[in-house]
Amino acid sequence: MTKYYNSQFYSKPIEVENIEWEIIVTITNNLNRKIIYSWYDVIEKNSQSMYINKCLLWWFIKKIPKKVLIIWFWWWAFARFLEDHIRDVEITWIDIDKSMIEIAKNELKIKTNDLYISDALEKLDSLINENKNYDLVLIDAYWADWEIPKYFEEKIFFEKVKKVLLNDWVLSINFSNYDLLNKEKNIFYNKIHSNLISIFWEYYSHLICENEKIWNIAWIYNLNKDYNESDFNSNYIKNYKAWNIVYNAKILENTRIIKK
Repeated sequence: MTKYYNSQFYSKPIEVENIEWEIIVTITNNLNRKIIYSWYDVIEKNSQSMYINKCLLWWFIKKIPKKVLIIWFWWWAFARFLEDHIRDVEITWIDIDKSMIEIAKNELKIKTNDLYISDALEKLDSLINENKNYDLVLIDAYWADWEIPKYFEEKIFFEKVKKVLLNDWVLSINFSNYDLLNKEKNIFYNKIHSNLISIFWEYYSHLICENEKIWNIAWIYNLNKDYNESDFNSNYIKNYKAWNIVYNAKILENTRIIKK
């Protein structure tokens, strides 16, 4: 069964397919590109999205997060995964698009009631004033034309993120359309990256989330040491059973880490 959600940011409705055990969210952005935004298996309690899985690969190294802040979209599947696998996890979700929140609640059955339709900068101020702190911050913020909001270029945004992030935890941010071979294309991303490494700890990792053409990279900041591929792989093999997820050798085969 397919349902449609109208968004003020997309010219075409967002499609949600609920096919027995699968929930698939598809958008057509303003560049007329149709993309599967989220894909969750409610039986296996896992996502088949390589991006989601590769982000999860990181958390096998850290402690299990209990308080998570999600800024904008893409994270439906990850939010559902966390709620399915972590007892009493607390998720706070900020999104500027009402339809995204509706899909999270109505289709993926996200349990948290801590959902805010708000500009991220404004809501971060509110969280700071309330002395809120989080183990993990996930950011995937794009307009419908596939551009990152311009205020990401300003250090003040990530300075606010750091204020709500507990010292020994990390920020994961998705840089969509990042191209390792095209420096000119990545000027905007690199400016954001420079701000991030000036605000957070010295160490960071870049997990490539595609095989050949680089389309998504999960950038992980605020690390307390330098990690390499063997760290990621050995921890995945060691700990995947603890999360009760299906072992996926392909995640390890194509995992690469970009260092400074």
